[in-house]
Amino acid sequence: MENVNIRTSIFIKKKRRELDFDSLGRAKLRESSAADRMVVTLLVSFAIITVYTVFFRITYKWDHFMPEKLLEMAKGFLRWDTIATGQRTDMIKALINTFALGFLTTVIGMITGIFVALLAARNLTRGFLPHMIRSVAAFMRAVPTIIWVLIFVAGYGLSATTAVVGMYFHTLAFFIKSFSESFEEVDEATIEALKATGANWLQIVFGAVLPSSATRLISWLAIRSEINFGVAVVIGPAVGVPGTIGTAINNASRGGDYATQGFGVFLVFLTAFILEVLINRLRQRSIV
Repeated sequence: MENVNIRTSIFIKKKRRELDFDSLGRAKLRESSAADRMVVTLLVSFAIITVYTVFFRITYKWDHFMPEKLLEMAKGFLRWDTIATGQRTDMIKALINTFALGFLTTVIGMITGIFVALLAARNLTRGFLPHMIRSVAAFMRAVPTIIWVLIFVAGYGLSATTAVVGMYFHTLAFFIKSFSESFEEVDEATIEALKATGANWLQIVFGAVLPSSATRLISWLAIRSEINFGVAVVIGPAVGVPGTIGTAINNASRGGDYATQGFGVFLVFLTAFILEVLINRLRQRSIV
């Protein structure tokens, strides 16, 4: 008991030496370090540069602003009753095509991403292979999705297939990083216990790693599904992928058909909202 008291006293004295006290014996808050001051300096500098750029360097062409044009757009944006039935059907078909692009890319990226992420997890694979896979995935993530799409469009022409292939690379790199980190969060003691019982690599993966990581995998899958749907919408007007809702909205905007444009924006918003609700319910069920 005496030894315990001595060790406790030494520990308290050590901690007291690490703290700074004022004249009344109260512990002071930690003083800011050089790193904290550097962060504050950078934030203030960025804020000053932003304010200076927005208010003093950017030239606004207010003489080109037409209030009557804005009023016309606002009035026509919700006049969906003026849209022909055929146009509505085409917009819904374009929405389905866009959703299919994002969904197909997500599924293919998830399936291949799980297998590659197992090899990239450092608690499952030893040697240089995990580091090599992570380096390649980091490069693939560094290149924006739109650039991957443009690369394949330039080589193989403009089609839905090239759009899916271009979106796939960034999706695969995303899943490699997120899934491998989820696998590495599995309790090391569980893996060692299975190894001690003679379990092989596949038995460890299917018996411990995947069941323990299921909730996190579903969360990452949900996040990427939302991202890919948004990307599939954007690449339409950016690249000109035919048959997508983004391209249809862009064409309606150029033609001054604000009602069709508003209807397309509403379809995108409604789909994104439904995806959010379904994904949250799926995530809650996976947690339970």
